[in-house]
Amino acid sequence: MPARASEAPAAEAPASEPVAPPRTPRAPLDPRLLRHARAVRGHLGAEALVALVQAVATVGFAWWAGHAIAGVVQGADPAAIAPDLRAAGAAALVRAACAWLSGSMAPAAAARVQSQLRAAALARIGAHGSPVGAADAATALGPGLAALDGWFGQFLPQLVRTAVVTPIVVAALWLQDAFSGIAVLVCLPLIPVFMVLIGMATEKVQRDQWTATRRLARSWLDTLEGLATLRLYGRDRRAERRVAALSDEHRTRTMAVLRVSFVSSMVLELAGSLAIALVAVSVGVRLVQGDMAVALAFSVLILVPDAFLPIRSVGAAFHASTEGLEASRAVLDLIDAPDAPARLAAAAGSGLVVDGLEVRRGERWLPAVSLRAAPGELVALAGPSGAGKTSLFAALLGLAPSRGAAGLDGAPLAGTDLAWAPQGAWDAVVTGTVRENLALGAAQADDAALEAALERAGIAVPLAARLEPATGGSLGLSGGQAQRVVLARALHRAATGARVLLADEPTSALDAASEARVLAGLRAAADDGAIVLVASHRAAVLAAADRVVRVGER
Repeated sequence: MPARASEAPAAEAPASEPVAPPRTPRAPLDPRLLRHARAVRGHLGAEALVALVQAVATVGFAWWAGHAIAGVVQGADPAAIAPDLRAAGAAALVRAACAWLSGSMAPAAAARVQSQLRAAALARIGAHGSPVGAADAATALGPGLAALDGWFGQFLPQLVRTAVVTPIVVAALWLQDAFSGIAVLVCLPLIPVFMVLIGMATEKVQRDQWTATRRLARSWLDTLEGLATLRLYGRDRRAERRVAALSDEHRTRTMAVLRVSFVSSMVLELAGSLAIALVAVSVGVRLVQGDMAVALAFSVLILVPDAFLPIRSVGAAFHASTEGLEASRAVLDLIDAPDAPARLAAAAGSGLVVDGLEVRRGERWLPAVSLRAAPGELVALAGPSGAGKTSLFAALLGLAPSRGAAGLDGAPLAGTDLAWAPQGAWDAVVTGTVRENLALGAAQADDAALEAALERAGIAVPLAARLEPATGGSLGLSGGQAQRVVLARALHRAATGARVLLADEPTSALDAASEARVLAGLRAAADDGAIVLVASHRAAVLAAADRVVRVGER
């Protein structure tokens, strides 16, 4: 047995990064898209060129149309008005052609980007495995990437147009009428302020909706994969209720996104209309007073809405982009996930190696945990409730999104390497005999080995006795006894091939004498060569461990 060491904190972990900042909306363009999808760079260049031509056509149309309208109002000769009308018509055609070209480029560019991101993600999964669950990967690569159509078709063209068209239009207004240019410059920042406030709300509800989508996909996939087992043990109705509850949550989140989207469009339209009205009133007053030429007044009035239109369109299209951006970030995180096998190979030594493993809980990443445990060690994970002990076990089992590396003897962890004793005892017990519960997942089971596992878990029940989780069991088992049945299952797996035993609060419902028997059983499993990790905050467990690793500390 390894020499017992004093408490050792987990390796210093970097401060946890939130998946999405709670107060500041993310950048509208993830720089990683430019690196992993070459089509984005070409599309941005093409959109910028189209926007430049459109900006020139917009300024020209306002100038020629203003002079043509002024000529009509002032009763000018139609022959003198005709050149301005022809020039304005040509400018309008160019502007319309640019809008059509921008809209037609988006679907093809979106398809190319989706193909490049999907190929990069599948290549990463094929070479190193998926750092997330199958349901998360399928959701991100399927409907998630499909949501990029809205980002390319609506948001990105408006974003480029704002960066190119708005400065040109404002400069043209300034050159024609300095007062109107100043008024536009003063009012223009109001729309981005509203956009930031709205964007914070929009991104949060969209992120919640995307999380609900992935949760529903995971539950649905897990239910389909285990449907036969669920029906065998009478748990299919429970799974049906869970899928129904997650479907209701997804519907609620989706409706929240739509509500915020409609309100955001109304607010941005109101802000833009008030700013345009301010300029129009000033132009009208000066026109009546004779301080402004009629042709110039009409030209300015035609051009002013185009100064606000691109940025208003960006705000209105923002909600269409958030789902695609959230999904693309999930794919980019998958592509950029550290190469776990390479990190594990670099970590010298045998046994269990956890290297900078961070687990995502809701919208944030928990502090990273690093530890090593050799065969024969009993290691306790300590920390207050909510520190992340159970989440760490879920990540090792492949049941929670994580980043970092975890492996055994330099290779990624496999399901056959792990024996698992969860804290929720009755949720882990299935309808059937004690023998069926202990042998769950084992191809063959020897009665003597099962009875030995029960003895190590400190409970004596007949193998033929039947358990009914819905009613608390025909044996009248207490929560602590049911917990020991679940622990006996994990001890049996550890004795028949699993090299790592994970036990989450195995003594939480036990008295001191029962706790001592359970700890003796865990020590016996470690003495037989297993690596035993126990999550607990009880003093007796920490005292019995070879090492204590603090979880949740920064």
